[in-house]
Amino acid sequence: MSMLPVEPVPGEIPPAPPGQDIPPIKEPEPDHLPDESPVPNPDENDNPPNVL
Repeated sequence: MSMLPVEPVPGEIPPAPPGQDIPPIKEPEPDHLPDESPVPNPDENDNPPNVL
């Protein structure tokens, strides 16, 4: 069986060349969820949840 050049299939990540460690391509993830505010809500600070 002859070695034919492998053409990447649309929608798939082409195989990385040997000897190179290429991480899979993915979209960067945000540090926090879009519906969560990175700044604490002042109203929540009035009643800390860990107070006995």
